[in-house]
Amino acid sequence: MTQRSLAGDQREISASAATVLCPAASLDFARLAAASAYPILLSGETGSGKTHLARAIHEMSVRRSWPFVAVNCGAIPEQLFEREMFGHVRGAFTDARESQPGVVEGAHRGTLLLDEIGETPPATQAKLLSVYEDGVIRRLGATVTVAVDVRMVAATNASLEQLVARRLFRADLFHRCAVLEHHLAPLRERREELPLIIETLLRRIAGPAAPLPAITADAYALIAEYDWPGNLRELDNALRRAVVHAGSGAMDAGHLPDRVRRPVRLAASAPTSKMRRYAAPADRGGELLAIQTALLQERGNRTHAARRLGMSRSTLWAKLRHGLPEVRVSGNGATAVTTAHTTDTANDRSPVVQTPFKQSRPSDDRGAFGAADDVTSSNS
Repeated sequence: MTQRSLAGDQREISASAATVLCPAASLDFARLAAASAYPILLSGETGSGKTHLARAIHEMSVRRSWPFVAVNCGAIPEQLFEREMFGHVRGAFTDARESQPGVVEGAHRGTLLLDEIGETPPATQAKLLSVYEDGVIRRLGATVTVAVDVRMVAATNASLEQLVARRLFRADLFHRCAVLEHHLAPLRERREELPLIIETLLRRIAGPAAPLPAITADAYALIAEYDWPGNLRELDNALRRAVVHAGSGAMDAGHLPDRVRRPVRLAASAPTSKMRRYAAPADRGGELLAIQTALLQERGNRTHAARRLGMSRSTLWAKLRHGLPEVRVSGNGATAVTTAHTTDTANDRSPVVQTPFKQSRPSDDRGAFGAADDVTSSNS
């Protein structure tokens, strides 16, 4: 595979990931927002996917062929904020030997994400307001303005209303940037989306040419039970750590961070693994997710799914007979998750009629999911 085709495949993976990693409930908003040019304000906990949603909106819009620029307002020192955002002209300061455009001009005709906009220095907020109201910027040291055509998207994990009340954020800027508002749900409220999220993150970690890393049912159970206060970023980092520690083998519970598996260690009198798996449906949630995902990844082939899960084929069949999910594949390649309560047939594949995830993850008119990786780092 050539370097160019690898880069193209990687961009396709990143584009798909942008939308898959967004909460399912946010995709309708993304399509609605993409059809307009109004400013957007995204709110949600750190790591909840605000940057992914902003990128998905950009990729669904008419600006998709132009730059998507993300900047973390809290990461720029206050004394450098104006120069970084709006650029400077030659002679504006001692070392300014030539003029340089700023971040806003770099996003011309595209989309600019202002992450953590609440941390914008008060002295600079008036100049930022000019971008929202008039579509112009003035470089540091310049006497004339420059017109810019930028779709403005702001993101915050704080309450801008409270910052306005404390006089730390301009009320007029708040009203300008909050024409379209949307709040993203945290990962702990998206447990039903975990199989697809984990598969997407593992594909991005492995890259386009490598096989998808395997994960055991025990590891999956811990992932499903943990609340992930750091949201997608914390889950992504935990999976990266597990992939490194697992090497060429399957990721197991011991490869996850201590904080993820600590509840299991503290439960000294907890029931055995087998008791937990067969005691009640709620206790089998993590294993259900693991088996469901493995079967989907292997397109219903139970032999391959068992190998991916680190168990024998007969063990997997036993779990299927106890009501855990089974994936069946139709003649046209469609897959569906069902629940088996009867004896398995000799064949690994059987016909069905529906496909999973398509209702919760419809693609846009172009058939792509979203966007590529961030231009600059962001806390969303």
